[in-house]
Amino acid sequence: AKPKATPLVEKDAWAPVDAANDPFAGHRPAAEVDCRRGLGWLVEDQGFEIRTLGCNYAMFSQPSRAPIAPGDLVVTMLYHFDLVAAEPATAHVALAIGERVIWEKTVEIPGRANVFNIEVPADFSAPAGTPVYFHLHNHGRNNWTLASMGVAPNE
Repeated sequence: AKPKATPLVEKDAWAPVDAANDPFAGHRPAAEVDCRRGLGWLVEDQGFEIRTLGCNYAMFSQPSRAPIAPGDLVVTMLYHFDLVAAEPATAHVALAIGERVIWEKTVEIPGRANVFNIEVPADFSAPAGTPVYFHLHNHGRNNWTLASMGVAPNE
C-alpha cells in the first residue's frame, strides 16, 4: 500500500498572485489579467477549479501545510474536462513549491478530458509555510481542477 499523503494545500486557501510575486511572470498576458472568483475560479467539492472562459491567466498560491524533506513524494491529482478552442492552441500548466517548478506540462487543445496523477520525488527541503504555486494559461473554454496535493514519505 502506498503511504498516506499529508495535505500540502487546502482547496479553499488559494489566493491570486500579483505580477510582482509571480514566478511565471514571463507568461503573463500583455493585457490585464482577468480572473475573478465565481467566473474564473471557484472552490468545488472536488477541489479548486479554474474556468478559463472567465480567466485569461491563472496564478494562485498558498502557504504549504506540511514540511517537505528530500526524498518525499509530492503527490498531486489534477484533471481537466475536454479541451476546446476555436483554433488549435496549447495550455501550459505548472506546479511550483517556493522557487522550484516541480511539474509542468504543455497540453494540446483541442484534446480529450484527462487526469494527471503526479508523483514527484522531492530533491529539496521546504518548511511548512513555503509558498505553493498553481499556474495555468490556455485559450478557449476549459475547466481544470486541482483535486489534491500532498506529501508522502517515499518508502
